[in-house]
Amino acid sequence: MRKNKQVKVSVWQRVCLIILGVFLSLVILEIGLRVGGFVLLSLQEYKNRLSLKQKGVYRIMCLGESTTQGQYPGFLEEILNQRNIGITFSVIDKGVTAASTAFILSQLEANLETYKPDMVVAMMGINDAEKFFFSDETVNGSQRPSFFRQLKVCKLLNLCLLHITAKTKEIKFYRQKNEQAYIELGDIYKDQGEYLKAEGFCKKAIELNPRNDSIYVKLGDIYKEQIKFIEAEVTYKKAIELNPRNDSAYAGLGFIYIHQKKFSEAEDFYNKAIELNSQNDFVHEELGYLYRCQKKFSKMEDTYKKSIELNPYNVWGYAGLESIYFERDNLELFKEYMEKTRQACRREYKAVTINNYLKVKKTLDKRNIRLVCAQYPMLNIKPLKKIFEGQKGVIFVDNEKTFKDAVKSDGLKAYFKNMCNGDFGHCTDKGNKLLARNIADAILKAGFKK
Repeated sequence: MRKNKQVKVSVWQRVCLIILGVFLSLVILEIGLRVGGFVLLSLQEYKNRLSLKQKGVYRIMCLGESTTQGQYPGFLEEILNQRNIGITFSVIDKGVTAASTAFILSQLEANLETYKPDMVVAMMGINDAEKFFFSDETVNGSQRPSFFRQLKVCKLLNLCLLHITAKTKEIKFYRQKNEQAYIELGDIYKDQGEYLKAEGFCKKAIELNPRNDSIYVKLGDIYKEQIKFIEAEVTYKKAIELNPRNDSAYAGLGFIYIHQKKFSEAEDFYNKAIELNSQNDFVHEELGYLYRCQKKFSKMEDTYKKSIELNPYNVWGYAGLESIYFERDNLELFKEYMEKTRQACRREYKAVTINNYLKVKKTLDKRNIRLVCAQYPMLNIKPLKKIFEGQKGVIFVDNEKTFKDAVKSDGLKAYFKNMCNGDFGHCTDKGNKLLARNIADAILKAGFKK
């Protein structure tokens, strides 16, 4: 009898502990969600929401990446309202750090529905990485693009051919309905910024072959481009579970942990990726960025040099070294690597960036919203204008001469915190005010005849 009683008590205690554990888990989860929700409601989004409550204002929405988010938009609103033209301006900051043009485009419709802007300012493209830059020379030779390849008609035909090829593949893949077909369709839609379709095709590929670790990496990359870091982390870890030697999965986790400021974990994963594949220049370049975030300049220098050693055309490797020498006030090496950065790339746009800019304009035209295209500080406006040749209604902002004159007068550090993008970087308050003033001047002159 006593033994049975002890058993009953033991079972009852276990049941109580389980109930208590479930209850405490729910409480902790609730607190976590509430705290997380509060943290995510950043000052930027708070200000954006406030603008919706303002009546009778002219709304301008700014699109871009880290050179936009929390940078010039606040100064733009201040400068526009200081001009006293009889209109109250409200500027909405929708910049997203690390965003590609595909990601910006994927969020555009939702942002237009939410904020209902009268005008949109776009300064974007730098995070399209290799898609944004292309070398003056081929990787395996010194041959420059032929005369015909530089013709606009040839470029247009090339874009049409790419589109036709993509659609042809899509039809063929739909008929095949096999694993590789779904993977390639996922790649097509990812490049077009249609992330939901890309996710869907990758998941179908996983259904056909749930043991293929490379598909999980592709799905992780899709989540990463959307800044869905939790989903990306789970997916990359699944790839590693299936194949502990998948260096791309480790590199993907490194990227996520950098942006979550988990620098120690990021370094561990990048080093693991390098251990598995020491010839991947991209991983070395990303590791260099990690060291830059931590201001470990010596490690950063070595790592960027390694990325260039592996790939003499790694633009970001040269730009990273340029940034180091800028920080160290080493004028001689800074100028040397600034020139090397320029030699490694031309400031031209390739298909994905061009197409996404044109899609942004097409979307805005349907709603009769004016588009303002701002070139990055220090860069020439001509490549940006080429995108919209023959089209009307675009306001362009040239930031080359004003910034170069200002830098010549006061020095680079007066206007830039760093030179992480080669010829330019993230602006200081003084630089952002100059950028905002240039944008305000263009808007008032072309949009309001002021």
